Amino acid sequence: MRYVAIFTVYTFLSAFGLYKIKVAESYLDLDFLVGFSCYLAGFLIWFYILRITPLSVAFPVAAGLLMIATSLFGVLLLNEAYNLYKLVGGVLIFAGIVFISISTRAPG
Repeated sequence: MRYVAIFTVYTFLSAFGLYKIKVAESYLDLDFLVGFSCYLAGFLIWFYILRITPLSVAFPVAAGLLMIATSLFGVLLLNEAYNLYKLVGGVLIFAGIVFISISTRAPG
């Protein structure tokens, strides 16, 4: 459960940071500074994740979660287009995350 919380915080901070950077009008804008700070915090959490999780698990899980989260932020907050292909891709990514997570608990 601890890993779920850490990956969730990492994913939210990184995706939210990217969203705020995207909507910022300049590098001195408050949105940019908030976004950069959130993304930096996510980056620091990433270092912690690497220390406590095997790389073969950490990278695909973190990258997959970040892809799903940034797609959701784009659709929900930036009104980006969404279609069946993106939905199926997100479901497949999530399924991959589940399989990787299960494989780390399975004996052998």
